[in-house]
Parts: sequence; structure tokens; C-alpha cells
Amino acid sequence: MPDDLAWIADAWDRNPADLYITCARRLSPQQLAQRMADHDPVEMGPALTTQEAHRMVDLAQIYRAGRIGQRGDWSFIVESVGSEGWALDPQVSRGAEVLILGPRPDDPPSFITYLADGEVQLHLELGFGYDPAGTQPDLLRPALEAAGFIPPEDSIDDMLGADEELPTGEQQRRVLKAVGEHFGLSLPQQTIESGHLPAVVTRRYPPASW
Repeated sequence: MPDDLAWIADAWDRNPADLYITCARRLSPQQLAQRMADHDPVEMGPALTTQEAHRMVDLAQIYRAGRIGQRGDWSFIVESVGSEGWALDPQVSRGAEVLILGPRPDDPPSFITYLADGEVQLHLELGFGYDPAGTQPDLLRPALEAAGFIPPEDSIDDMLGADEELPTGEQQRRVLKAVGEHFGLSLPQQTIESGHLPAVVTRRYPPASW
């Protein structure tokens, strides 16, 4: 699969603050942005690079900004400086599927969250072993076993624990690649990292709970 998701692990290692990614199936990029935003309506801006979108965020009138795109039947939004993904209301996935890839640089580990039809189907943190949550916690287990991230269920390694834990970067690469293959999702590395995508403001003010 061209542009599979493994490259995101290396991008997170270099500069995680500019690569908060939320993807959706059965929503257009504009619909995804609207559901994530704290204001109505959401207006599309000019096509910007990652650095230009980052500079939009002044924490006064623009608290968070992103760039939107589409690859196959998946829409995506790449946010700069921060993201709502770690606390996104599962209701954003009503009638759709939403996949959140969160680097969480200020509060590791990074995580994968899959929402569908208004529920958290799967939440998996990458860094403290395999301890998934959600209504389908083992949704990715076959893919993660095939990727070598976890041993086959009921194997000796699974019962006793692996002798060596994979380095964090390799864990992330294997999980992200498996996620892409499971969901039929690829993202265009060159376009996201160095190209131009339409900009959108996703949050104008800090959350009221802060």
C-alpha cells in the first residue's frame, strides 16, 4: 500500500506537535471539520503548508487550526499545535467511523482511538503494553499479531510475557502499519508533510473546562 501509515511514527519522533490526525469514513472533509469544531459555521481557508497552519495559531483568536484532505473513502484533518482528538465526543462518529491518531507529546504515550456510530469501539495506548479498551477491544488483535506487535493469543509468550519489548518507535511503526491495513487507510506523506492543503480553524477559544 503506497503511503501506508508507518511513516507517521517517524514524523511523530521528529516533531509530534504538528501531526495530530483525525480521519473519518462516510463524512466529507468539511463535515469532519464541522463536527470537530467549537464554532458554526466552519469556513475553508486557503491551501497552506504545515508551517503556515502552525503560524495561524495565536492562542487568542485562533486556538487550533488544521488542514483537510481526502484519500480514497477516508477524509482526514491534520491539526497543528494541538487537537481535540484525545477528548473528542464519540457522538462525532454518528453514522460514520472516526479514527484518531494522537501523538500526545506532552502526556505520553501516543494512542489510537476508533469511534463508530457514537461509541468508543477501541482505544489503544502505545507504550504500556497491550491493554485495549472500548466495546471492541480486540478489534485489531489479528492485525497486531500478524505485525509482530503482540504474540498470538494463548501462546507461551502471551502467557509469560515477551523477553524483549520493542523500542517505542518500532512499536508505533508496526501498530500504525497494521491500523492502515485493517481499515484500508493510507495517507499521503509528502502532501501532509510538505504540501499544501485547505486550512480550517477547529477551535477559536480554549475549552470552557480549562
